[in-house]
Amino acid sequence: MKNLITTLFIISMVVVITQTVRHSYVRGFYNNHSVLDEFEDDVTLEIKSSVSLDSLLVQYEKSHNAVADFEKNKTEEVLRESFKELNELRSVESKYERAIRDWESKEEKTRELIVFWLAGFLIIVIGVFLYSKNYKWIGLSLILSGIIEMIWWSSPSITNQGANIEFYKLLNVKLIFSIITFIVLSAMWILYRRGLESR
Repeated sequence: MKNLITTLFIISMVVVITQTVRHSYVRGFYNNHSVLDEFEDDVTLEIKSSVSLDSLLVQYEKSHNAVADFEKNKTEEVLRESFKELNELRSVESKYERAIRDWESKEEKTRELIVFWLAGFLIIVIGVFLYSKNYKWIGLSLILSGIIEMIWWSSPSITNQGANIEFYKLLNVKLIFSIITFIVLSAMWILYRRGLESR
């Protein structure tokens, strides 16, 4: 069992260190800008610089109302003749809608990360308790399940779309939890080695 635990620890540490380095790189050095940024329309630039979901919602409501006002009391024939103008209004509305959905999705991912990471930590605590009571295989299975849960939810699975502020918020949370996972794994290894030496 000693060799199995050592192997699992090494694999876990390799994954955690790799993803922590990746998060750190994206946070500190990743170039989020393109030479094409100067050609982006005002709506896209405004979405990227948004600081809150409420500000996006206000802009979406304006664009939604603009579409509704444009379509109001117009026949199908008139709308067909004004297709280009109507299409531009709908395009603006659609951009704000996608930005809002992306923001909400990142907020949900942040909540899930925290909840499932804490669940993984709790599973580890239970596993360590059972392991210390000589239920070695059950304890080890729970410890491994908890480690996988913690690593999975803090792993790099994000892309930068929509508002920059929400992207960096999620990235920061993933980076923090990756570092905490590294600390937890290191502490567990130190305690395990001390336990071996004291026998």
